[in-house]
Amino acid sequence: MNVGLIVLYCILGVIGALLLFMIVRTLIARPKKGKTEPFTFEVDKDEAARVLSGAVRIPTVTAYNEGDDQTPFLRFHEYLEKNFPLIFARAEKTVVNGYSLILKISGKDPDLMPGCFLAHQDVVPAAADGWEVDPFGGEVKDGYVYGRGSQDMKSQLIASLFGLELLLREGKEPTRTIYYCFGHDEEFTGKEGAKSIVEYLVKNNIRFEFVIDEGGTMLDGNLIGIKNKYVALIGTCEKGYADYKLTATRDGGHASAPKKKSSVDEIAEAVYDLAHTPMKRTFSKPLKEMYRTLAPYMNPLYKFFLVNVDLLGWLLKPVLGLINPLLNSTMRTTFAFTQLQGSDAPNVIPVKASAVVNVRINIGETREDVLKHMKKVVGKKIEVSELEDTFDPSPVSLTNTETYATLVRSIEEVYEDFVVAPYPFIAATDSKWYYTVSNGVYRFTPFVYGLDDQKRIHGLNERCEIEGLGRAVVFYRRLIENLCY
Repeated sequence: MNVGLIVLYCILGVIGALLLFMIVRTLIARPKKGKTEPFTFEVDKDEAARVLSGAVRIPTVTAYNEGDDQTPFLRFHEYLEKNFPLIFARAEKTVVNGYSLILKISGKDPDLMPGCFLAHQDVVPAAADGWEVDPFGGEVKDGYVYGRGSQDMKSQLIASLFGLELLLREGKEPTRTIYYCFGHDEEFTGKEGAKSIVEYLVKNNIRFEFVIDEGGTMLDGNLIGIKNKYVALIGTCEKGYADYKLTATRDGGHASAPKKKSSVDEIAEAVYDLAHTPMKRTFSKPLKEMYRTLAPYMNPLYKFFLVNVDLLGWLLKPVLGLINPLLNSTMRTTFAFTQLQGSDAPNVIPVKASAVVNVRINIGETREDVLKHMKKVVGKKIEVSELEDTFDPSPVSLTNTETYATLVRSIEEVYEDFVVAPYPFIAATDSKWYYTVSNGVYRFTPFVYGLDDQKRIHGLNERCEIEGLGRAVVFYRRLIENLCY
């Protein structure tokens, strides 16, 4: 037989076997069997709304500059103590670095490693211009609490405390010791708040069985091809963060006699080249795990490709990257140009021109990888410098642990018919600092936000639905009971 035909038959055989393997793998990937017994509990959502409203009225704005007024954080501490008396009556209270807050509620079994719930007290600034209400008025109307921080993230902070307060009202004392750690500058990388808290914990030899923070998301499954269901995503890691400054230097001069190429021309070319030469898309381990978990709930075509993401990734990467900017961000390190600077006068050609690029580093890559890529793209004529407050991607927390399984079960008990999956969180939280004191760091936000409300976070007319707030309280009550009782 012709050698060429033998080779061809071998190739076709391998392709056929591989295709059969992928089809079988797709057929056996089925939705999770059995239905979790729903947990129901009546809460006074109006009470929760009242407490959130009062919390919003305390303007705990992140201190970006030395000398910014931070006394609202102390008022916020007093407010929490007033509204959660049973917790504070039992808690060992520690204030770290002036404004960050640690509450320790001792459990009955000192041999159990404690658990920790995170939140940040600070909010981004909010000028009144463009708001329909006073951004720090805490106005309650049309079933919502309005104001800066009502979504990010005083609603979650209040809900987490309410969960334990309700258990204490019922006379139930925790078995596991519980910590609440509330930083005061998460919106500015957490270097003064969360970082200082972790340093305190390390100094006192305190480690956690688990850490739960904001960062996961809940969304309509129809947005990602899952019909008639909602999806709850748990962040098992987060991308890295860095700001880089690109600087071009050339002879300046009067704008009436421009030379062939100026520093502005150089920096414009560098920005264009970098924007059009991105780093490669990759399917990180947590991203593959997310797709495999969600695939059984999708239509047959999506299911086939996502179940076999390890084999078909080369085909999926460009397609998914074009479908949605969010999906693209989960697969690659992203570059966003945020600040450009040239001359201070309209008729002067500057000696130096610069651009700042905000970089979110993909899981599996490092700042060193990014710097190497940038220097290669922009060339030797452009100076590339890393600005302060940078960090690599976080480690990836495991999903085969008892803590993760309990978190999933708690979500399913309170949010019926939600599909729960892990995923890589594309932004940054205080969680990144806590891997020093825990191997199980998870991010989850128990609120369903539509596209309209997603735009309000850090934006105009931020608001929290009161019905959703009540449900979040129920969730935390159940989660704390499952993890700590």
